[in-house]
Amino acid sequence: MKHDASKKAVLKRLFAAAMVLALALTATVAAQEKTKTPTPPAKLSEIRKHLGELQTRIAKTTESLDHLKKGAKDGSDLLASYTKFDNQLKQLESLIEKVRAESTQMRARAGDYYSTWQSELGKLTNPELREKAQNRFQDAKDDFDEIIVAADEAKRSLGPFMADLRDVHTYLAADLSVDSVKSISSTIWRLNSLSMSVIGAVQHLNGEISRTLEQLPEGN
Repeated sequence: MKHDASKKAVLKRLFAAAMVLALALTATVAAQEKTKTPTPPAKLSEIRKHLGELQTRIAKTTESLDHLKKGAKDGSDLLASYTKFDNQLKQLESLIEKVRAESTQMRARAGDYYSTWQSELGKLTNPELREKAQNRFQDAKDDFDEIIVAADEAKRSLGPFMADLRDVHTYLAADLSVDSVKSISSTIWRLNSLSMSVIGAVQHLNGEISRTLEQLPEGN
């Protein structure tokens, strides 16, 4: 019984993977017909890579902020520490924009692909085949929707975290002094703590994508 359940789970992920790949292909063909100069679609492996980089970048940004906090206590160079924090935050924001663009692109393709698939299903005249194809479509859609749900959870977690990081950045840009840094010590501590849950949400999303990629040939 467990074997059957495991096999069904694998098949569902495979269907989801096939849907994502076909989804990307559909978007590419449409772009070729319209512009003749298509932008290559982002692969799931590329998205997973960027999400891995995002986890690292979040950790490095909060580490640089914590280093600034410690600098206010031991009398080290605050400007050097702030400059490092500033650079890390800029890199984090740039990476978030890249991941956001890929997520938006994936959602748009999903909508187009769902419509195309349903249209093709309507052309099947054999009732048994049409039912099987519909079931496959629903399984694939369910698994892809799980990725979207995980992405939404990560977005909700990341939003407040980034808002506070930007506020801290603005506050220190206006007044980079020992007293200023010490005055937001609790905020910095909270951001370090919050970063753990944000990284966890991103890891969960990456896990959903990884389970799909495990069923794909190397290079996808």
